[in-house]
Amino acid sequence: MAKEPSTVADKGSGNSFFKELSSAAAKKALTPLLAAAATAGTTYLTRKTTEIWQNDVLPKVREKGGGKAVAKEALEKVADRLSGRPAQLLTELAERLREGAPSYSPAEQGSTEKGEETESEAQREEERKERQQRRQQRQRALQKSAST
Repeated sequence: MAKEPSTVADKGSGNSFFKELSSAAAKKALTPLLAAAATAGTTYLTRKTTEIWQNDVLPKVREKGGGKAVAKEALEKVADRLSGRPAQLLTELAERLREGAPSYSPAEQGSTEKGEETESEAQREEERKERQQRRQQRQRALQKSAST
């Protein structure tokens, strides 16, 4: 006796059902394993990073005179590759990082001449205005996008 076409179709859909069921079961079984593997990997990387820092990087930083000296050297290298105002700012920042120097100069604490003070104050005021304008533009753009 020949098989009916509907029986063959039922078997095909039954295989698909079992494939789907086994796939879902595999996903449910593998999810905790994947989470554990991710946690183990993160733990390993954290431990290894700390080890590398302690054994390789920190001694080299100490050889160069500490974090400030390394930062100063990096800023000077970047400033050498730049030009104009950014290079000047980086050079000034590198000079502030000299060993034993405070993070600010006494001249910046109010002992500057009046001409320099008003010039920098005017520059700061202009920068404040520019920032305020940018904020207002962003706010208007947000309101415009929210209304559409």
